Amino acid sequence: MKSIEISIIKNKVMELIAEASFNLPPDIRKALEKSREFETSQRARDVLDLILKNADIAAREKLPLCQDCGRVYIGIGIGPCICIPDPEKLNAQLDLAVAAAYNNNYLRKSVVNDPLFERANTGDNTPAIITTFFSSGPGLSIDVVLKGGGSENCSYLYMQNPSMSQEELIGIVLKTVRENVTKCCPPVIIGVGVGGTASEVPKLAWKASLRKLGCPSGDQRYRELENMILEAVNSTGIGPQGLGGKTTALGCNIEYAPCHIATMPVAVFMSCHSTRRASAKLLPGYDCKEL
Repeated sequence: MKSIEISIIKNKVMELIAEASFNLPPDIRKALEKSREFETSQRARDVLDLILKNADIAAREKLPLCQDCGRVYIGIGIGPCICIPDPEKLNAQLDLAVAAAYNNNYLRKSVVNDPLFERANTGDNTPAIITTFFSSGPGLSIDVVLKGGGSENCSYLYMQNPSMSQEELIGIVLKTVRENVTKCCPPVIIGVGVGGTASEVPKLAWKASLRKLGCPSGDQRYRELENMILEAVNSTGIGPQGLGGKTTALGCNIEYAPCHIATMPVAVFMSCHSTRRASAKLLPGYDCKEL
């Protein structure tokens, strides 16, 4: 059994928040550059150039990729034989890491304490959304996502007839994109969840929207469906920032799960071109000590 101190996890989370805030993930940058090559609209190319320039400035000057510095999601994957001493303190310490990262890096705080009545800003962008789970991989994995309000508002759950066809699913995604995509700074990454339950399918869509570009579904049927949806969305001509062009979406990812025979849950999430995510692995023998 190996132990990883909470202080090590806390410090790594602070680093990852800064990394995600200032540096566009390489797969997204590559997709933007590729889209720039295929665009025929000068206006669309100009918009993509500005997005890439924004990413360059953010990385160089340590400035946020987006003025909406997002709600913090933290995933902690605990591998075999890994122990976290005093685990009951983990969430509180992670919130302290979030507060420190947002204050030290001058990031906008966007969390309110009560959704309906008071809506007072907590002042430090906490609490974070924290998930811990057991994983089969070695060590301890940390995933940080910063999700802005614009793309979060473009998240939808549909409970469809279980006889829904592939064509009908494409139509649902296409309608959702047409009606909402300009609210979340296209080009976007579309995440589609199919199956599970009404409470679980949004998690599938969330997971899909954060999957790295260029990593299609392992199921050929869903892989082909991802390509069909992406082609249909980019054929709308909505384009970067809704100003016309071939690049309305950079990718479409689908995650699916078994469901009840009487149900067909579907969720559609969109992440903007500044999809901010960063990950790290704390490995035994380097970040850990023997118990």
